[in-house]
Amino acid sequence: MKLHILRHAEPELNSFSGKDFDRVLTKRGIHQCELLKKAVAKRIEGTEVWCSGALRTRQTYELLAREIQFDKHTFYDEFHLCSKQIYLQHIWQSNSNNDLMIIGHNFGISDLVNYFTNDSIMLQPGEYICIDFQDLNRQETSQGMGSIVHRFNPG
Repeated sequence: MKLHILRHAEPELNSFSGKDFDRVLTKRGIHQCELLKKAVAKRIEGTEVWCSGALRTRQTYELLAREIQFDKHTFYDEFHLCSKQIYLQHIWQSNSNNDLMIIGHNFGISDLVNYFTNDSIMLQPGEYICIDFQDLNRQETSQGMGSIVHRFNPG
């Protein structure tokens, strides 16, 4: 199983509502999504996507989905600024063993990468990492059992 991790692209500092949940992507963030599509489309095509319900993560997903065919997608409001534990609960409770892409936020999304790889990475806006668990299914994944096989930072 492969786990594709993506931190949302660069957002505005403030939102129209004053709520962090409602922050939108900047022009640079939109450009990052264009670069991501070109760099990782073949790796993530056909993948199931779990995405935070926050506006900037939804926009990141929607910009990618314009040209990349995903299997299915689910938006989770509880992924907004969550800890790695929330991601882990969802992964371990999932019945599917297909490849999975998660679009989320720091610090939880970086903590998830570090947990699975025993690394020390702080994902930047729009940064993508693919973790390979070889023949393990989602329920069998655990600390240090994954290897980073691809990484892309659109800058």
